[in-house]
Amino acid sequence: MKLLLTFFQRFLRHRRNLILGVLCVPLAQGADVGISLLIKDSLRAAREGETEGAPWGVLAIIGALALGHCVMKFFQRWLIVVVSRRFEVELKQQLFDKLTSLTFAFHNRSRSGDVVSRVTSDVENLRMFLGPGLMYTLGAIVIVPLALGVLFVHHGWLTLTMILPMIAMGGIMRALTPGLHKRSTAVQESLADISHRAQENFGGIRVVKGYNREDQQAGRFARTSEENRDNQIALGRARGWTHAAVNGSFDLTFVVILIVGGLAAVKSTLPLEDLFLFIDLTIKVFWPLIALGWILGMYPRAIASAERVTELLAEQPEIQDAPDAIEWSEPRGELQFDDVSFAYGETHPKALQNISVTAPAGSTLGVVGPTGSGKTTLLNLIGRMFEPEGTLRLDGHDVRELTLSSLRGALGYVPQDSFLFSLPYHENIRFGADRELSEAEVVALIERASMTDEVADFPHGMNQLVGERGVSLSGGQRQRTCIARALARDPKVLILDDCVSAVDTETEQKLLGSLRAAGEGRTVVVAAHRLSTVMNADTILVLTEDGRVEAIGTHDELVASDGWYASTWEQQQRRESLRGESPGGTSSGGPA
Repeated sequence: MKLLLTFFQRFLRHRRNLILGVLCVPLAQGADVGISLLIKDSLRAAREGETEGAPWGVLAIIGALALGHCVMKFFQRWLIVVVSRRFEVELKQQLFDKLTSLTFAFHNRSRSGDVVSRVTSDVENLRMFLGPGLMYTLGAIVIVPLALGVLFVHHGWLTLTMILPMIAMGGIMRALTPGLHKRSTAVQESLADISHRAQENFGGIRVVKGYNREDQQAGRFARTSEENRDNQIALGRARGWTHAAVNGSFDLTFVVILIVGGLAAVKSTLPLEDLFLFIDLTIKVFWPLIALGWILGMYPRAIASAERVTELLAEQPEIQDAPDAIEWSEPRGELQFDDVSFAYGETHPKALQNISVTAPAGSTLGVVGPTGSGKTTLLNLIGRMFEPEGTLRLDGHDVRELTLSSLRGALGYVPQDSFLFSLPYHENIRFGADRELSEAEVVALIERASMTDEVADFPHGMNQLVGERGVSLSGGQRQRTCIARALARDPKVLILDDCVSAVDTETEQKLLGSLRAAGEGRTVVVAAHRLSTVMNADTILVLTEDGRVEAIGTHDELVASDGWYASTWEQQQRRESLRGESPGGTSSGGPA
C-alpha cells in the first residue's frame, strides 16, 4: 500500500481538479439518497390519504435532485478521470526519460517486451486503480454510512441485520487478497513474455522466414500464450470468488430484508414505505460495494504493477555526470587512449586490454582486427556508452570530467547496425542535427553520402517513408543514410563503425572520397573489416583476437611489416583481383 501512496502523491499535483471532483461525490450521493426519501414520504402520504395539494411540487423537487445527481456524476467522472489520464501521461514520460538515460548495460540485460509491458499495461493498471478506483471508493465511503445512518434512524434492528453480510464480505475479501496478488504478478509477467516474444519475432521476421521457422516460432508463441492463459484463468478464478463474495452478500442482504422486513410489514409493524426505503437504499449501497469489490480485485494487480514500475524508476544510470563535470563547449577533437581496458562483466574476459593510442585533432584513426577483437567496444568507449578502466581523454580532459551532453554533443556516431526510424527519409537525416536544417543542406548531406541517385529514384523522393528500422532500404543505403545523419550535426569527432561493409568497392571509394572532404577539420575514428576503408588513415590501430594492441602505424608501415594487417591486406587484394574489382585505391592523405 505504501507504494500506491507514493504514486497517489502524483495525483496531488492536480489539486484543483481533484478537489472539485471529490466534492462532486457527496453531492451526487446526497441527491440520490434525497430522491429515495422524497419517494418514501410520498408513499407515506398516499397511504395516509393526504391528498391536499398537487404532487407537481414533489415531482419538481425529485426532478431537480435527479438532474443534480446526473450533473455531479458527470463532473466527478470528468474531473477525477482526467487527473488519472494526466497521471498516466506524466508517468509514461518519466519512464521513457528514465529508459533513455539508462546505459547500454541495462538495455543489454533487459527484454524489450518486459520494458514495453511496464510502460503500457502496468501504468494502465495504476491509472485504473488510482483514478476510477478512487472515484468508486469515495462513492462507497459516502453512500454506505449515509444510507445506513438513514436506515438506522428508521429501524435500527433491521439495519443491524443488514450489516452482518457486509462484515462477512469484508472478511472474505481480506482472505482472498494475498492469492489475488500472487496471481496478478504472474499474469503481468506472462504478458511481458508475450510482448517480448512477439516483438522479437516481428523484428526478426526476415530471419524467421529465411530459415523457414514460422511453425517453430508459432509453437513457441502458443506455449507462451498458453502459460498466460493458465495464469489468467487462475486470476479469473480468484477474482470470481471475490465477485461471488460481493454478490452473495448482496443477495443475502435482500433475503434478510425480505424475510425480517416482509414479516414486519405483514404484521403492520413496518410501514410499506419504509420497506421500500430499505430495498431502494440497499440497492444504492451495494452497487458501490460491488464496484468496491472490483477495485479490491484490481488492488493486487495495481500492487504488482507498482512494484514493477518502481523497480524500473529505481534503476540508476551506471554512467552519470560527475558533480563537478565540465561543459566543454569548444572541443578540438584530440583523442588519447591511455592504458584502456574493458570487460562486459566481472565474470567475462576482457574485451579490450591495455590500449594506448593517440589521435591528434583533425586526424584519422583506423581500427582494425579480427572479428571479436573489440573494435566496436573501443568506439563505444569514446562516448562513454560504457565505463572503461584506464583513461580516455578528449582534448586533454578525462571524458569522466566532461558532461555527457557536451561529450556526446561533440560526436557523430554511425553504428554498425544502421538503425533508421520509421519516418520520411529526410527526417532520418535531420534527426542527427542540433538545429533545423534547410532543404539545401539535406540535399548536400545526401550527396556526401553518395545517395543522390537512389533518393531521386524513390517514389516520393526525400519524403519517402523508409519503414520500421529502414526495412525498405538496402543494407548499403541504410549505412550511407546513417553517415549523412552523423554529418548533419557537424561533429568534431566522427565515429564510423564498419559503415561501408554493405557497399561495393566502387561505391566505397566514391563514398570515402566524399568523407575525406567532409572530414577536413574533424577527427575521424573508423573501424572496419575491409582494410581499404582505413588505408588512408593517419594512424591505424591493429587489435588482436583478445583485444590487445598488435601494431600501430600507417598503411605503408603495416603492409611492410610481418603481421595480421599485411597478410589480411594481401588476401583481400587477391579476392578483389579475382572478382575483377579495382584494388586498394589511392594512397593520398586525409581521413578514411
